[in-house]
Amino acid sequence: MNPSSYQLNFTIPQGPTGPNFGLNAYGGRYHNTGGNISLGIGTPSQIPLSLTMPNQNTTYVATNSITVTEAGVYEINYSSTLSVALGTTLTLAVRSNGTNIPTTVISKALSVGTGSLYSGSVITNLTAGSVIDMAISALIAVGVTLGSGVNSILTVKRIN
Repeated sequence: MNPSSYQLNFTIPQGPTGPNFGLNAYGGRYHNTGGNISLGIGTPSQIPLSLTMPNQNTTYVATNSITVTEAGVYEINYSSTLSVALGTTLTLAVRSNGTNIPTTVISKALSVGTGSLYSGSVITNLTAGSVIDMAISALIAVGVTLGSGVNSILTVKRIN
């Protein structure tokens, strides 16, 4: 027999579908236009996040926010480039339903006109329906300028 003429004639049965190990909930928003935010004394203001990223099991119903539709443990990544019109301490925080997530609060003493990058990554529990956004505040009334290009990013990923 010629080895090149062998023909195998059998079927391999397919096994059951394995578990899905991909992310089952994620989303993100960002902002790529400069601008100004006028802060009142000690009054938080939401950071604009006008553009959306691909998402699954999250929604973008609330302005500048991400709503998670499934409870679980989430990784939140965030950043924003900001400068101030008056020297002051500027605080940025990621919020869940309007309340600061404590591990995301960053306060920096800024000089006039000097841009500063605020960024971080945290893992936290979120409940279904949590509305996630970013906000800034200062101890004095001050104008805040967003950096040029992509200046603010917020993403969420359910990891458990």
